[in-house]
Amino acid sequence: MSEPGGFAILGTKDRRLIAFRDPNGLKPLYFSKCEGVIAFASERKALWRIGLRDVKRVSPGTLYAINDQRLRESHIAQFRRPRERRVTFDHARRELSRALKFSIRKATHGLRRVAVAFSGGLDSALTAVLARTLCDVELVSVGLSNSSELQTAEGYAHELGLPLTKEAFAPDELENYVKRVVWLIEEPNLMKVSVAVPLHWAAKVASKKNHTVMLCGQGSDELYGGYYKYARILDTEGRAALRNQLYRSVVEAAEVNYERDEQATAPSGVELRTPFADLYVIKLSMEIPSEFKVKDQNDLTRKWILRAVARDLRVPDGMVWRPKRAIQHGTGVENAIIRLAKSRKLSAHSYLTKIFEEVRRMDKVP
Repeated sequence: MSEPGGFAILGTKDRRLIAFRDPNGLKPLYFSKCEGVIAFASERKALWRIGLRDVKRVSPGTLYAINDQRLRESHIAQFRRPRERRVTFDHARRELSRALKFSIRKATHGLRRVAVAFSGGLDSALTAVLARTLCDVELVSVGLSNSSELQTAEGYAHELGLPLTKEAFAPDELENYVKRVVWLIEEPNLMKVSVAVPLHWAAKVASKKNHTVMLCGQGSDELYGGYYKYARILDTEGRAALRNQLYRSVVEAAEVNYERDEQATAPSGVELRTPFADLYVIKLSMEIPSEFKVKDQNDLTRKWILRAVARDLRVPDGMVWRPKRAIQHGTGVENAIIRLAKSRKLSAHSYLTKIFEEVRRMDKVP
């Protein structure tokens, strides 16, 4: 157990083995059952190494009890889809501001200083502004040489009046980091690898600066409709479909985001904390009307309610209204991986799958 609200637990009670994972799925936990053996581990490779192949994830918020080689599951703390509340935009904005302040207070409790993974976008800027009222904040920006993320980070950090450590990684270093990250996250998925590499870099840089905790803005886009796909769904399928997709995105965030992020950063000895993944923030945000998140007619801005909160908290306008720029694009990592694959006459999927087969049997991080 580490991050406030994030944990994976194994214990024994009355000759039973008990396994439980936090409702958000912030910490990974897996299991496999084969020929009378039931095993749990925080890494899939540990189960692969003892000959177990059918590895499944422990579902967030589900209690697993093992007794006499029988596995029972009880769903005790899973997300239920809440109804959207009938509230005004201003009321929702004030409530969300209070919830985020409380979440940041929990995430920084007992800390004198903290790192913030910083892109200059809305989520990381708002996280930094909230955190600096509670402790010393150091911004950390990473990317490949000449990436857009690094080019803009310094100016935005100056606007915030916060110290920035930025580090550029050479393209010829990338393949080694790709191998390392594929080994860590245990998947050859292009999107996941492209996000995990810069997060791994950021944790590495934060560790060198003697930080033990790094905050990030993960989870915000799923709560407030940050990705363009949400506007596309609204335009083509309607608002009910948008609400359904926002709910699914929150429920699926453990598998899509949080497991990967934890695995990519933990080896650096830096604990990743995600204030937007606080249970109260999630519950409140899911009750906010979708009209306050994504508007009609090809909404290129989106996340309106969160941008309003950021303006209230005096985040500079350049960051409040900065268009969404995914980390894998801003750091230049995804395109660089695609180029690496092409240089070997492979698709990105084939290239990463080849690396996965190469590294999955290694005893230690490459």
